[in-house]
Amino acid sequence: MKVLVTIGSMVEKKFTRLFNIIDELCEENILNGNLVVAQIGFDAYKPKNFKAFDMIADEEFKKLIDESDLIISHAGTGTVTSCLKKGKKVIIFPRMAQYDEHYDDHQLELAEVFTRNKNVLCAKNKKELVKCIQELDSFVPSKFVSNNSKMNKLVIDFIEQG
Repeated sequence: MKVLVTIGSMVEKKFTRLFNIIDELCEENILNGNLVVAQIGFDAYKPKNFKAFDMIADEEFKKLIDESDLIISHAGTGTVTSCLKKGKKVIIFPRMAQYDEHYDDHQLELAEVFTRNKNVLCAKNKKELVKCIQELDSFVPSKFVSNNSKMNKLVIDFIEQG
């Protein structure tokens, strides 16, 4: 199973906690490190058991998504929706303020919405991530439906009335 780990492009906050867990899962043969590639971004983490890159061009990144069987992602709306629109299985691993991975916990809120709609699986720690990986074969994500047209109509109606 080819796995892409992605953490977004935040410069100020690191996501070392996730990379440590991915390294451990590769070490424990829960993930095959030869088939895991991670976008490290601006984190200084040096993986022991998987391949990594800092940042790449958008087209290359889209190609990695296409080639992957599983995406383990921060709860960034753009990343998650891009993967869901391509029909990919996604495990969201939200950045959390308590670990200084983000300024607030909006990613937990986004993860809750995607999980409630059965678009993704969600993990907040190693134990939950292992459980999600074990559930992958039986998990069939609900089709993602964007609300862009509804939002656009609300904005247009507001402007026209104002």
